[in-house]
Amino acid sequence: MKDTLFSSHSSADPATGKLRAYMRMKLLATALLAAMAAIYAVSRIFEPRYPVLGFVRALAEAAMVGGIADWFAVTALFRHPLRLPLPHTAIIPRNKDRIGENLAKFVETNFLAPEIIASKLDRIDFTIQFAHWLAVPERGRQIAQWALDFLPSLLAAIDDDDVRRFIHENVAQRVRDVDTPFVVGTIADTLLEDDRHQAVVTELLGQLTQLFEEHKPLIRQRVRESTAWIWKKLSIDEKVSDNLIGVVDDTLKELSENPDHAWRRGFDDAIRNFVVQLRTSPEYLAKWEALKDRFVEHPALKEYLATIWRDVKASIERDAQAPHSYIKARIEEAIAGIAKGLLVDELMRERLNAWLRETILAVIAAQRHAIARLISDTVHHWDADTVTQKIELEVGRDLQFVRINGTVIGGIVGLLLHTIDVLFF
Repeated sequence: MKDTLFSSHSSADPATGKLRAYMRMKLLATALLAAMAAIYAVSRIFEPRYPVLGFVRALAEAAMVGGIADWFAVTALFRHPLRLPLPHTAIIPRNKDRIGENLAKFVETNFLAPEIIASKLDRIDFTIQFAHWLAVPERGRQIAQWALDFLPSLLAAIDDDDVRRFIHENVAQRVRDVDTPFVVGTIADTLLEDDRHQAVVTELLGQLTQLFEEHKPLIRQRVRESTAWIWKKLSIDEKVSDNLIGVVDDTLKELSENPDHAWRRGFDDAIRNFVVQLRTSPEYLAKWEALKDRFVEHPALKEYLATIWRDVKASIERDAQAPHSYIKARIEEAIAGIAKGLLVDELMRERLNAWLRETILAVIAAQRHAIARLISDTVHHWDADTVTQKIELEVGRDLQFVRINGTVIGGIVGLLLHTIDVLFF
């Protein structure tokens, strides 16, 4: 009745507790059967002298029958008993592919069915568990620190030229996408509506008046330098500069104080005409497009955009190394805010849970056949010995109880039958 559990190329580790427990139970079942055989032999020898040993013999005899029968049944699952190719033995090795297919179908039908998965998912509140997990301050600090530690590596992995090119291309595209005639025309229409632009014009005239006042001495000096010497002797140059300055002063004052001045109205007409031309003239449109192209391709703009990324990157690197990182603090605040929001916002949790359940269910439903196929294919590619060893290691210990129970129950039945035979026959 000697049989081999595992071959030399077994993938199981003989030192594992599961294997040791199985071997102990197998040894116990075999020892019990051997004990029954020894008891039977001894009682059979001494029964003529001590008839009462007939009860012991009957018990041991029936126990051996039960034990051997169950040993045969258990062994036949995994191999040929006594290496004899008897029919309907070595059931698992001979049917491993069918076992794999049935196992795959069982898992697919009883574990991966959409209605079963949906029922399980409905009882799980994913977001509240995540919110409680995230609300622990230490976890927020750990996540923030992890993100901060990861930042330098991320920045180092980024190609600066690619980033600069990306920034320039996006800025250039945004500038080119701007509908300049529409934007300028809308601004001009807004300013011209109800003469709102008059306040702007008045302010500009005020600034111009102040600038002119500050440069009056320079104007007088330039007039004097440009005047012939004879006019200087007659002080006519001073009169000319004073008259010129006076005319300009009066003009600026009149323009500032009179919103209906002809020059102002002329300026209004020029703006309105410019807006019309801007919106309707292909020539104006072409000029604006050319101006935008020159702007976005200007080396100064490219250099400025390059400095933006350089400065941002340097700031992030400095902050990541600082004892009290601003970025880390903001990440911690954001995590705490998310956790608090999830804890108090039941509607948001319900929406997130619904989305998670739908997503998980969709993924499992889409992959359930693939998972089942993976199980069957894996079993199919296992050799028969591997399948036998894996199954025997998992259920072999319990099957040894079958042998023990068969020996015990067989002995009890044998004793009972012998007692009936003695008493009634």
